[in-house]
Amino acid sequence: MSEENPNTGSTNSSSSSGSASGTNNTSRGSQRRGYGGGGYGGNYGGGYGGGYGGNYGGGYGGGYGGGYGGGNYGGGYGGGYGRQRGGYGGGYGGGYGEGSSKDTEVSISTYVNMVRERIWWLVLSVLIFFTLSLVYTYNMMPEYKASGRLRVFRLAPNISGSNTAAESNFSITSADDFYTAVESMRSSTIIEAVSRQLTTAEKKEVLAPYQSGNIFSGPLSEQEVFSRQRSIMPQRQTLVVNVEFTHPNRELARQVTTLFCKAIQKNSEDERLVITNPLVEKYRMDIDSVEDKIRKLYDKRNELIKGQKLLSIAKDTNTLTAERAALVRAREDTRKAIDEMEIIWRLIGEYKQTGKDLYDVAQVRSDERVASFGSKISDLRVAVRTMEEKYTDEHPTLIQARAQLKQTEAELQNAIVTSVNRIQVAIQNAHANYAAIISNLDKKDDEIARLTVANNELERVDKEIKSQEDFLSRQKQSFEEAKIRSSTTGTTTSIKVLDSPSVADRPTNKNFYLNAIIGLAMGAIFGLGLIILLGTFDDRIKSPKEVEIALGIPILGTIPQITKSVGPERALLAMHEKDVVAVEAVRTIYSSMRVNPASMSSHVFLITSTRPSEGKTFVATNLALGFSQHGERVLVIDADLRLPNVGPSLGLTGTEGISRWFNDESTIDESIVKNVAPNLDVLPVGMSCRNPTQVISSAKFIEMLTDMRSRYDRIFIDSPPIGAVSDALNLIPNVDGVIYVVRYNFVSTRNVAECITRLREVGVPILGAVLNRMSMRMASVYTDSFDASYEKYYNAAAGAAAKDDAGDAVASTENPEDNPKV
Repeated sequence: MSEENPNTGSTNSSSSSGSASGTNNTSRGSQRRGYGGGGYGGNYGGGYGGGYGGNYGGGYGGGYGGGYGGGNYGGGYGGGYGRQRGGYGGGYGGGYGEGSSKDTEVSISTYVNMVRERIWWLVLSVLIFFTLSLVYTYNMMPEYKASGRLRVFRLAPNISGSNTAAESNFSITSADDFYTAVESMRSSTIIEAVSRQLTTAEKKEVLAPYQSGNIFSGPLSEQEVFSRQRSIMPQRQTLVVNVEFTHPNRELARQVTTLFCKAIQKNSEDERLVITNPLVEKYRMDIDSVEDKIRKLYDKRNELIKGQKLLSIAKDTNTLTAERAALVRAREDTRKAIDEMEIIWRLIGEYKQTGKDLYDVAQVRSDERVASFGSKISDLRVAVRTMEEKYTDEHPTLIQARAQLKQTEAELQNAIVTSVNRIQVAIQNAHANYAAIISNLDKKDDEIARLTVANNELERVDKEIKSQEDFLSRQKQSFEEAKIRSSTTGTTTSIKVLDSPSVADRPTNKNFYLNAIIGLAMGAIFGLGLIILLGTFDDRIKSPKEVEIALGIPILGTIPQITKSVGPERALLAMHEKDVVAVEAVRTIYSSMRVNPASMSSHVFLITSTRPSEGKTFVATNLALGFSQHGERVLVIDADLRLPNVGPSLGLTGTEGISRWFNDESTIDESIVKNVAPNLDVLPVGMSCRNPTQVISSAKFIEMLTDMRSRYDRIFIDSPPIGAVSDALNLIPNVDGVIYVVRYNFVSTRNVAECITRLREVGVPILGAVLNRMSMRMASVYTDSFDASYEKYYNAAAGAAAKDDAGDAVASTENPEDNPKV
């Protein structure tokens, strides 16, 4: 059922018809006919056909006119555009409706696009891993691989030429038998046999480089080290087995590999002997037990020699005896000296008790200072007595001589006290020295006793070692005799050493070429994984298709990223023709608006976006220039009062503008900058504005817009981003349509959809979206607007523009008064 649109006079399909058409279009989709009768095709049909336009098929216009055009775009776009282009819908819808047939192709192309968009991440990842692999290879500890080869016989050689039932257990008759033998070579029994053949120092050297393990495994056991460094690998389609061992020490690697080959061969022989002759096995077990006991005795002997320092026990004993004799002599001498000093000390004590002069003690008087002062006093006393005979007591010379005598006597007493103290200290030192000698003498006695005991223990161990070695020799002789007796069955080993172990000259782990390839591969895998992970969660808008389908608004055009123009040249691209591709993109948007009935009937356009820096000002000024170049009077209003950009982008530095006009400091005509380009005027902000919301929503501003409608054919309003502030919503009731600017790969679909929803709630007609700053490198992926085949047209346009610029330059030189000034 259809109804007449009162606004356009065109016939619109109802939503039910759209749904039916979309349903019917499933078959058309499989035939790849087009958008289909009732929508995008079988998949999008009912909802998209009925809602987006009664018929998105039937013609590009049938749908636009029926649904989308019926309410907003009018019958002209729906009826006229659709009737003339009925084939567009018919061809595009059907194929799109059969979308499921291309799921795999689209999925693969999506991943390819992710990589192309983030190719430098992949390059960086590969370079990092490549560098790390080379650094790791350079710094790693070099390891050398020793390799020997063993041959495994199908049947063990025997003397009698016949095989017993026991021998048949060891016959290699199938691949399973061979791999069983190989697994026996890898058993822990072989590792234990090799470990027993190594000395303690050799075993320590083998384990040292790998003992610490890593942060995950911790310290490694002996079995783990040998298992990790050893390799038992059979050669394909042969009965030959490679035995390898890797270690930083080349000679040690060869030695261990040799031990593994011998241990494997011996284990094969022992296994056969166990089955065929139990007595031989008993001898072998006894030999192993005795060898283990001898090994422990040698370890004990080494511990005695090392722990008790018995490397030269005879020399050590003689030295200790001589040192003890010297200590005994020193003890006797010290004791004698102590006795003598104690006699002198008792005599001094008696002199002190009886009040006798200590000067009379011979040991005190023998002190150098005491003797010096004693002699001096004797001379002074003689001199005083002589003066007393010649002078009276008041004579100065006599008085001076008596004073000097008194002072010398006092110094003598001090010297006597010092001498007595020295004797006391000497006695104390002698006692301390005596105690130290006694202590050292006790230590020497203990050391001599320890060496004696250790020597006795060492002699006992040596005797036991000799006894066990003799017993081992007898056991080995018995073992060989038993093996000879058992040779009547012909039993022997089925494994022989084919090639003795040899070591490569170069380290096996320092393979720069292989590690570099591994680093490149790991870098590529990591980079691709990271790109796919980030790309999967990346919902930023990248293509016109995402704008149309995800946001539900038509795309007016795509503008590439500007590379050559800056400043005013960037704001007015078409006047300079430097970025020809961008200029053509702007002209395409202008053409789209010219053929769009809704935009053609609109006079006031609001240019907004989701976030700052998406290019609103750039789109507004260049679209305005496009209309002005076609003879229309155009005004650009900078309504972003918070962060104005129209004036700065055009190089306008004056203070005239909306702020001063609103404050009644100037008229509207004085605030408008005339003829920025032919037919193009600009109303900048001028001075900073403190109350932007009040200015935009004021009656004065609305009246000004109404007045400008009568003066200009088109008005472009550069508004703040709707996702940041609400200023743009206050302007919507006074405009005829909104042009939404979306910057390529900058804002998420969710954020843009929220802003579009807010605009639709207000009821404003959204004329379309402009995808700005499209990457030229990714343009071929997301759009066909900048195909390489168009380059010759761009070059031709650029050449024509250059000729026009040269002609204008000559004309301006001849007639400078004809050039308008900004």
